[in-house]
Amino acid sequence: MEEVCDALLEGNADTLGTELLESLLKMAPMKEEERKLKEYKDDSPIKLGPAEKFLKAVLDVPFAFKRVDAMLYISNFDSEVEYLKKSFETLEFFLNTDQKLNGSGF
Repeated sequence: MEEVCDALLEGNADTLGTELLESLLKMAPMKEEERKLKEYKDDSPIKLGPAEKFLKAVLDVPFAFKRVDAMLYISNFDSEVEYLKKSFETLEFFLNTDQKLNGSGF
């Protein structure tokens, strides 16, 4: 739990990895749940389960889920650029082929 919060504070996407970042984003609480967790006091008679304790710790990080979203974008950036490069190469191939076919009288 502490390692996750530290990585969020530092913006270290490599520590968490893409899969964990995606999981964190999926478990983001709704506004009402977030409010209740932030208002929760440790001396409350209602005890939190492990999942709620984890979410409460993550929510103590300022803009936690915006950070997760940004870190996920950063961690996926290189693979997205590679995908786009390959797509442009494919497009260029077809455009060149079309030009050759049209230019040769077909």
